[in-house]
Amino acid sequence: MEGRHMRRALLVLILLLPLAAEALPLSPSMPRSERLTVLDTFWAEWKRLYLREGCGGAYVATSGDGKTTWGGSAAKTLTVSEAHGYGMLALVQMADRDPDAHRLFDLMQAFFVAHPAASGPGLMAWNQTGDCRDAPDGGDRSASDGDLDVALALLKADQRWGGYGKLAASVRTAILAREVTPDGMMMLGDWARNDDDGTYAGSSRSSDFMPASFAAFAAAGDRDARRWSELRDRGYLVWGDLSRRYARKTGLVPDFLTGLPDEPRPVPTNFLEGRFDGAFSWNALRFPWRLSLDLLMTGDERAASHLAALNRWIRKASGGDPLRIATTYRLDGRVPPDQDTGSAAFIAMFAAGATAGSGDAAADQAWLDTLWAALLTIPATEEDYYGNTLKLLAMISLCEET
Repeated sequence: MEGRHMRRALLVLILLLPLAAEALPLSPSMPRSERLTVLDTFWAEWKRLYLREGCGGAYVATSGDGKTTWGGSAAKTLTVSEAHGYGMLALVQMADRDPDAHRLFDLMQAFFVAHPAASGPGLMAWNQTGDCRDAPDGGDRSASDGDLDVALALLKADQRWGGYGKLAASVRTAILAREVTPDGMMMLGDWARNDDDGTYAGSSRSSDFMPASFAAFAAAGDRDARRWSELRDRGYLVWGDLSRRYARKTGLVPDFLTGLPDEPRPVPTNFLEGRFDGAFSWNALRFPWRLSLDLLMTGDERAASHLAALNRWIRKASGGDPLRIATTYRLDGRVPPDQDTGSAAFIAMFAAGATAGSGDAAADQAWLDTLWAALLTIPATEEDYYGNTLKLLAMISLCEET
């Protein structure tokens, strides 16, 4: 009798305890070996479409699929630094699975070194054209996202193969010197510091907040470790506070913010690229992926918390159907008129973010599996360089190849 009472008391105690937290990060239910097979197939297709040798090195041909490059680049664009950073990062991440990755990485490194920004070496001129030269009218300015990904790729390459440490350190030093605001936020590029009326000097792009990269740079052991940690903490503070103030119910962030250092706020319409600069659009879509990398690499609770809010909202907003995810959202979750749905770019980035769950274990796993399955149904022919490349990067992350 006493044993029965003890068991009953223990059961009551267990029922009163909070449910155990989800084991994060989550992964798709498909066995990893099968995911890797799918990744290998898509990697081969991506390389065939976009990775080119020439112009004294190798580069990601943003129109390699025959589709026009957009995003403000010049006519007859060959590539942009954003694409170059993605390509270098993907090569070092896929090195265990692609015996040609090291050789191609070295060719991409050569192209990077051959195209320094006008402000000096260490940063890359953001746009090259078919004649293998930097594009006119600003093509020799830098873009922070490309430089940050190149810096991370070089650091990873040095850890894997050796011999890249000096260049990696010089890129990190150049970024801190020429692409960071005085209050410790990423600038849009080297040009923003000296724009004529100061419009862009106090601005930042959500997709340039790369906390996992900043943590890796801080751990590299050089004299700038503290600055990278401060950049990471400042970014979490600013983007998190902005999201709470302007997107409390969604967790979204805008493509761009302005008002640094004292009054960070979403930018107005047509601030830099178009009507939805102050919305969650084609730049901010990378924010969930960037946070997911930090969760995967460092386990930072700030990444998990912000992603949980995003995951709860997007699962409900889409009705659990990834193909209903829109290509732009206002910060309150409304969809502007004339938006497409079912973009591989957006599905991929939300799939990466879904690894953080939302506190509902069963629903979270089902949602991640649904996103993964939807991603695999979209053929490369239906997407462009941007969609296919973000799909590739998310697949690498979801296959735990980071």
